[in-house]
Amino acid sequence: MALENKIEMVADLIETAKTFFVDLFRPDMTLEKISEVVSPRLDDTIKKYERNGLKYSAGKFSVKYADEKHFQLEFEMYFQDIEGKWHKCANESDWRDASLLEEGAWKTIQALKIITFPIEKKQSADDEILQKDKKLEAYKEAEMDKLIAPPAEEKTIDIEAEVEKK
Repeated sequence: MALENKIEMVADLIETAKTFFVDLFRPDMTLEKISEVVSPRLDDTIKKYERNGLKYSAGKFSVKYADEKHFQLEFEMYFQDIEGKWHKCANESDWRDASLLEEGAWKTIQALKIITFPIEKKQSADDEILQKDKKLEAYKEAEMDKLIAPPAEEKTIDIEAEVEKK
């Protein structure tokens, strides 16, 4: 691969990473909606660089707690060229206002601090690019258990008996 082509390819990787998060969010985003918006962009990025001779290896997409009013997005993807050299395509967004998120999504991010979705290359049209975060799945299961857990034993008071005692 000619040096000029390699420099152009690396510059293109950097530019893709810089513009990745532009116009990504709308109000009331859930973690599922974030995944739906990000997944096609990641898939397109993988396809683009594979057409240019790089081989996709691995990556991750994360939603991170930044502070009490903000969160941040980031991704990392690793590609290998035909000479065996590795290239990293990565970026993190500016801090985003938590008001863009649906309340449950924000509470989940606050509780877990970071949610990481491994990025896997699609093998078929039905495959998902972003895989499930195991920590997120365990958290959701625990929250559901709280919702469907039997209520604590209620204590009933016999008002007539209490009045007779007095």
